[in-house]
Amino acid sequence: MILIKFLKNIFVISINKYKHIYSISKLSKENPTCDLNITAQLTNVTLGKYVKIFDNSKIYNSKIDSHTYIQMNGRIFNCSIGKFCSIAVSVSIAPGIHDLNNISTHPAFYQKSSPLPKVFSRNNSVVTCKNVTIGHDVWIGEKVVILDGINIGTGAIVAAGAVVTKDVEPYAVVGGVPAKHIKYRFDSETIDLLQKSEWWNYPEEWFEKNSELMLNTAEFIEYLRNDK
Repeated sequence: MILIKFLKNIFVISINKYKHIYSISKLSKENPTCDLNITAQLTNVTLGKYVKIFDNSKIYNSKIDSHTYIQMNGRIFNCSIGKFCSIAVSVSIAPGIHDLNNISTHPAFYQKSSPLPKVFSRNNSVVTCKNVTIGHDVWIGEKVVILDGINIGTGAIVAAGAVVTKDVEPYAVVGGVPAKHIKYRFDSETIDLLQKSEWWNYPEEWFEKNSELMLNTAEFIEYLRNDK
């Protein structure tokens, strides 16, 4: 009996591995400009152009826009991520919600659809996940946790190790547990100008010709002012 169970597990693992390789290969063919590591697991994921997904990342029910990269060991669920985002190692986004108001926080008592081997609930009585939205040009540091339902504004920076429990304003820098506002990257006039410019939507040809301009804040701001 033990041998049969062992062989069955080996068979299931083999089938799942084959399905995974087929799935990631198919997604790579559908998105030829993207670089998807073979060990990454992507389910119900929409990709923009030039997206990079590193080793052992698991991404579910999410949209990742152009030029964004996700470093190894990412765990990202129910998330919309904008363009030019930098997501570091071991970031967790929308890890799920547990009910804090009942006797037990265990999902066996409130989530019928739970994948656990024994569930007592007769229905799904609690919301266990909410979508997260991350704007453009956001930098999320190593081992950050972003809770369900959070919005991260364009241009924001989340310091390594932070736990984000509330929305982050555009171009704000936050850090800590729970994450708190540290400063803004620019003054309010510059932030307004950058947001209105929507530079992240410029064509690839513009970036190829003006990449050095992106390294000089003063010159880029002057360019935007003269481009009105």
